[in-house]
Amino acid sequence: MNVLLVYATNSGGTAQAAKTIADVLTSKGHTVTVKDAKDAGLNDLAAASLVILGSPSWDYNGMEGQPLPEMVELIARCKDAHLEGKPCAVFGLGDSSYTYYCGAVTYLETYVKRNKGMLIVPSLKVDGYYMHPDASQQVTAWTNGVDEKLSLRPV
Repeated sequence: MNVLLVYATNSGGTAQAAKTIADVLTSKGHTVTVKDAKDAGLNDLAAASLVILGSPSWDYNGMEGQPLPEMVELIARCKDAHLEGKPCAVFGLGDSSYTYYCGAVTYLETYVKRNKGMLIVPSLKVDGYYMHPDASQQVTAWTNGVDEKLSLRPV
């Protein structure tokens, strides 16, 4: 399957998680294109068979729990994307000590649903990526779940 993985990263954790996701899906036979949110656009979303979006959450424009600005800008650029029936998945990194833990995940889920994309697995929320040694294992397990859902879909 042709997978587009779009992420935004601040301190590199989301980029590391995106690499893990790409590596797992590639090992399962998928073709994965990884793009920073600032470099992705409407044509990329249209060409993909599966879209995965990921962002950490942070305080943006005085609002806690927002995606990074690059992801907000991507969503604005691609507000009219036709995702109808397209498999999608969302992941985010955050810190559960904040009120809006992984709020970027909710933001991205709303975008997918508004554009009629189909979230095929529960979204992944990783707490304190750099603080927990099992975080990479969480990402790998979630990605295996994404692959499993894809293998169950009719062609």
